Amino acid sequence: MRRFEVLSEEEQVDRYKALAKKALLTYGLTPDLTYIGQESHIVFRAAFGGGIFAVRISEAGRDLGMLRRELLWLAALGRDTSLSVPEPLLTLRGDLFSSVSMEGVPGTRSCCVVRWIEGERREAELTPDEVSAMGSVAAALHRHAEGFRWPQEIAPSHGDAAGRAFAACDSLRSVFNLPGDPSLLTDAAALIADNTPESADAVPIHGDLRLRKLRLKEGVAGVLGFSRCRAGADLEDLSPLWAELGERKTATLLQGALLDGYRSVRPLPSAPEGAFRAYGALRALEEAATSLDALRQDRRSRGEAADQIAGSLRRSLSDIVCPTGT
Repeated sequence: MRRFEVLSEEEQVDRYKALAKKALLTYGLTPDLTYIGQESHIVFRAAFGGGIFAVRISEAGRDLGMLRRELLWLAALGRDTSLSVPEPLLTLRGDLFSSVSMEGVPGTRSCCVVRWIEGERREAELTPDEVSAMGSVAAALHRHAEGFRWPQEIAPSHGDAAGRAFAACDSLRSVFNLPGDPSLLTDAAALIADNTPESADAVPIHGDLRLRKLRLKEGVAGVLGFSRCRAGADLEDLSPLWAELGERKTATLLQGALLDGYRSVRPLPSAPEGAFRAYGALRALEEAATSLDALRQDRRSRGEAADQIAGSLRRSLSDIVCPTGT
C-alpha cells in the first residue's frame, strides 16, 4: 500500500472517508459522506435521522484532554440552552468520540459527530443588526460558562494576562532587537498590565471567537469552532471580534452594535476599549512567541522566518500600543 503522504488529495480523502465510515459504526450509522475540507480537523457532512451532521476526524496526536473539554462544554450547551452550537452525538457506548485506526492512514484518530450549524457565513457587508446578534450569542456563551466547570482532571490552567505577556516578551527578545523594540515590548506589557485584572475570573471561553466562526440564519447567530476553548476572561474572548470589526469603514457603528448586543444578554464594563486593546496586544505577543518556538524546534534555517515574525509583531504592536490619532 502506498504511503499516505505521497497520495494525491483525492486519494487521501478516500482513505479518510473509509476511516470515517469505520468510526461511524460505533454510532450505529452508515450514512453517505460528503467531503467538506480540512482545517484543524478533517470534516465530512452527513444526513441521517432527519438532521444534518458534521463527521470530524482529528489530526493524529490530538490532545484528548482538549477534545474532551470541547465536547463536554458543547454537550452542556446543547442540553442547557437553545443556542445553535455543534452539539455532539454519543456513540452506542455513550462516549463523546471514538478512537479508530486503519491501515493506510497514519496514527490513531479521534472521530466525533456533531450537529451541523446552519446559516450564512458573513464577513463582508455586515449590518449592525447582524453584528448585534453576534454580540448576543457571545454573551449567551459566557452566561452559560458562569455556571459550567470542567472535571478537575481535564480543567485547563489559567495565568493572568500580565504574567502571560511577560513570558511571551522573554521568549521574543532574541529576535525583537531593532532600535525601539525593547521599549515597544515594555509599552505593550504595560498596556496589558494596566488594562486587565490581576486575577480575572477564569471561566470557559470559546478561545477563537472570530467572524468566520459565526453563522447567521434568520437574524440569529450560531457559533462553531470550539476546538481552542479554554479558561479565560470574557473580554479576552470578545476582543478578536472587536478587532476584526475595527478594520472596517463603519467600525464605530459595528463595534457599538457588538457591545449593544452583548449587553442585551449580559453586563459589560462601561468602557471596555482599553481591555480590548490590551488583549489584542497579548494575542499578538503569544501568537508570535508560539511561531518562534515552532521555528526553534524545527532546527532548520530560521533567520528570515524569525525576522518575518518580528516584523509582523512590530507592526501589530505599533498599531495597538500607538494607534493613529492618539
